[in-house]
Amino acid sequence: MATFRIHQDQENNGSDFKHAQGDPPQQQKRTVLGELNKNTNRIFSQRQKQESTVQDENIGAKQKYCVSQAVQKVPFKIHEDKLAKEKTVVLRDSKPHTSDAASSKTRQLDLPASITNLHRPPLQDIKLQEKPDIYEDDSAGCSPMSLDKSIVSTPPREKTKTAQDLLLDVDEYREEIYQYLREAETRHRPKPGYMRKQPDITYSMRSILVDWLVEVAEEYKLQTETLYLAVSYIDRFLSFMSVVRAKLQLVGTAAMFIAAKYEEIYPPDVGEFVYITDDTYTKKQVLRMEHLILKVLAFDLSVPTILSFITNFAVSTDLPDTTMFLAMYLSELSLLEADPYLQFVPSEMAAASIALAQHTLDQEVWSQELEDATGYKIEDLKQCIHHLNLTYSNATTYPQQAIREKYKGNRWHNVSLLTPRTPPLC
Repeated sequence: MATFRIHQDQENNGSDFKHAQGDPPQQQKRTVLGELNKNTNRIFSQRQKQESTVQDENIGAKQKYCVSQAVQKVPFKIHEDKLAKEKTVVLRDSKPHTSDAASSKTRQLDLPASITNLHRPPLQDIKLQEKPDIYEDDSAGCSPMSLDKSIVSTPPREKTKTAQDLLLDVDEYREEIYQYLREAETRHRPKPGYMRKQPDITYSMRSILVDWLVEVAEEYKLQTETLYLAVSYIDRFLSFMSVVRAKLQLVGTAAMFIAAKYEEIYPPDVGEFVYITDDTYTKKQVLRMEHLILKVLAFDLSVPTILSFITNFAVSTDLPDTTMFLAMYLSELSLLEADPYLQFVPSEMAAASIALAQHTLDQEVWSQELEDATGYKIEDLKQCIHHLNLTYSNATTYPQQAIREKYKGNRWHNVSLLTPRTPPLC
């Protein structure tokens, strides 16, 4: 029957046990260090054999062996080939080192010809040939150097292209671009009833946040498209994430920061957004919320907004500026209310805003040209126009007045001072 022995740690045994066992064996060394020690012993034994053989030989052989060992320890050298052609270059010294006047000013340095040939001579001045036939006649009493202005002709100025001309430059692709935008607005739209699943925020809190973002955009002179993008990011984020009321302003700040970096040429720094929150949040919190929003939105930031469709329709049908600004004012008022307007896509909101704006300005409500450009009939827009008319009529009674103050300026043709037309359109 085979037996086995339980390994005992000798370091934990007493001194009596050690004496009984005799002298302890040498401690086993680690694998790597052991291999190195074996190589060292092998080299040391070879040296002993070599020394024994050297002692038997004469002194000359011993010296020859030492010389060969010394030669082997000399580091290697890089062999440099000297070029056949060399050129002497004279360089000036900043300080003289010898008493000789010639050697104190210059010193010679031998450089290969392939390097010195790289220096090209400086370019010479180009002499312009004068044309005597464009000078005026000396008999007229004028200087012979004066030019005849009748001969020199100024090139015609290029006509500055309008927005409509720029859009029609890609007229063959305009229909395909519009169809793509219609598909994108459906793919990236927020959920209409997301507020019912939010446990701590309400529609009124969202209206206050949007009104504050309008003031922020005006304070830093941001583009209007930046505001629309920020509101779109907020609604899409709140459709998937529950937010407490203490973090709602942080969500709006980070969304505006993302929209500014996407749309603006010179977006404000993150420190500016921390400043406008009165240091309620830190830079780290804003950046972390930015990262969370981008992760939830899957970095799908290029979404069509109501403003992009209004601009497209206005340019395609050559609408007056006042009509376009009034449509922008109506659509921006709709940003304050998420309840009735999130059920409409941005293209439908833009078409309804233009129809109500034309009705307010006593123009043709919906022409065939607008129907062809938008793809909507007036019957398709009645429900949206009805909600817009109610919002437009009650705009003066809202506690949030930042949008009305914005569109009172001359830049927007004072469209917020216009009163709704009676009877209403729908």
